[in-house]
Amino acid sequence: MGMHAGHKRGKTGAGEGSKKKRKGGEVEKKVGNAHPKNKDKYNKEKRALMVSNKYKAPAGAAGMAAGDKRQQRSERIRASPAGELKLQALKLWEDLRRGDLAADDRRTKMEQMMLLIRGRIKEITFKHDMSRVIQTCVKLGTDAQRSEIGTELRGAYVDLARSTYGKHIVMALLKYSNACRGEVVRAFHGQVRGTLRHREASAVLEECYAVYANSAQRWQLASELYGAELAVFKTDAAHNIDDVLAAAPHKRDAVVAGLLASLAPLLQKGTVQHSLVHRALADYLRLAPPEARQKMIEQMRELCVEVLHTRDGAHAAQLCIAHGTAKDRKAIAKSLRPYVQRVAREEHGHAVLVSLLDCMDDTVYAGKTLLAELAGSVAELAADQHGRRVLLYVLAGRHPQYVGSDALRIMQATDAARSVTSKKDAATRHRELTAHVAPALMRWVADTAPTSVFLPLPSQTVAEALVRCPPGADKQLAWDALLALVARPIGDDVHDGDKHVLLSPVASRVLSLCIRAEYSTPSSPDASLPPLPADNPAFGSDVLRVLAEDEDGLLLQAACAGAFPVRALMESPVTGTRTRELLRPHAKQIAAAFAAKPQRPRALPQIVELLA
Repeated sequence: MGMHAGHKRGKTGAGEGSKKKRKGGEVEKKVGNAHPKNKDKYNKEKRALMVSNKYKAPAGAAGMAAGDKRQQRSERIRASPAGELKLQALKLWEDLRRGDLAADDRRTKMEQMMLLIRGRIKEITFKHDMSRVIQTCVKLGTDAQRSEIGTELRGAYVDLARSTYGKHIVMALLKYSNACRGEVVRAFHGQVRGTLRHREASAVLEECYAVYANSAQRWQLASELYGAELAVFKTDAAHNIDDVLAAAPHKRDAVVAGLLASLAPLLQKGTVQHSLVHRALADYLRLAPPEARQKMIEQMRELCVEVLHTRDGAHAAQLCIAHGTAKDRKAIAKSLRPYVQRVAREEHGHAVLVSLLDCMDDTVYAGKTLLAELAGSVAELAADQHGRRVLLYVLAGRHPQYVGSDALRIMQATDAARSVTSKKDAATRHRELTAHVAPALMRWVADTAPTSVFLPLPSQTVAEALVRCPPGADKQLAWDALLALVARPIGDDVHDGDKHVLLSPVASRVLSLCIRAEYSTPSSPDASLPPLPADNPAFGSDVLRVLAEDEDGLLLQAACAGAFPVRALMESPVTGTRTRELLRPHAKQIAAAFAAKPQRPRALPQIVELLA
């Protein structure tokens, strides 16, 4: 009974014995003897204090001299496996990595380094400091030295790729060693599915696939996502899944099932940033039956923004848009909204925006989520190689000169699906989309015409906007800004030819297009475009009026300089007769100008012929 009572008191008492048993006695004392009511807060403070005690610097470490710290570090390295070798290699590396080292000295240092680490490279590569040493050797060594390093590391490439520091050695071999590149790619055969889920190794696999592998090697890696049979029985005859199915159509169901099994865990974790995954997604969306495809689209619609930066990823997003429902398209548009200006400038991402505008029936929603963002940066988009394509699609539709051939091919291939999932008439859609961006475009043209009309990329948007945007006060202001450039005196531009809007190869193309638009619609392969606005400005008549009213003979000067807009005025059924009447008295002068400029006649031969 006494023992029982003593035991009970020992458990609950606050005596000396209980303090010795309590390992966290110091923590209890610092946090507070009174147990807090909030146990979670108490436990959190206790853990934080224990961690801070665990990593507390040794006494006197803060005041340790730099030399002492280096000595301590050297002793720690010397105590590790291959410590002496590491110390010698690090000392040599400090000299080798200097940017001002002479070529002969660097060659000597590299030979000394190779002599030192030869036969022990695999042993020392997994540590941070030695990883940097080997990277420098790969970067600065000769092809033979790189091959020697690669030979010693053969069989350890995947393990290195999984290492936080070792992966950089594999990246260096891929970049600098042509001889080792194929071996590194082959090392991942049979490892692709697991590697894609590994944080470190997946970056190396992406580098192999997207940057350094050729078409056959890319398929060898990607085929492991298409099912067990293709992963095991590899063949050099096929370079994509279409080649496989052309030879064995009966494997289609197995391939679709294999793709789904590979993609499902990646989609659940949101691991869709790699090119390999994008290729598998695009092929699955092409090959899967409608019900399975729709399930995949529902999973993908929030992730499209993460895959559209690669060619295959953009194709996958375009397929989601074409085959998806109106709800899917709205979800994709909503996910793109915060990044729409950046996506519009991407090499592949802009095609996704074009497909989205091509398929969305709810143009009001498209205007609020996508076009409103784009309208705020018209100047930047019009001058961008890829951004201009989005604006030009809104204005001119599926014109192959404006929409990239790759994006156009996907859009044409999915027209059958779009006809089922999208009901709005294409001409109506284009008219409504154009109305959303027209005010911003016209203000931009009015403000920047003196510069934008002379630049190759922005001038395309200027021309299409003037011709196709709905009329209004802003459009007249924009056209007046261009007419003001026409009225400027030519002066010495007759000789150098690129400063006046009538003579510049870029700006004269804009004027010529506008002049022809007065009597005919610009040719376009896209038959779904709406007709030009009926109350457009009288482009050709306005230009002729400005030229004819000039007292210095601007029309004659432009004709003698071979200006293409003058030729367009002469060919127009609206202005042709009046233009020829004004120029015919000066036919000999124009012919003499042609004879004096055999090297750069511009449109002079046609002007002389039209006056004959």
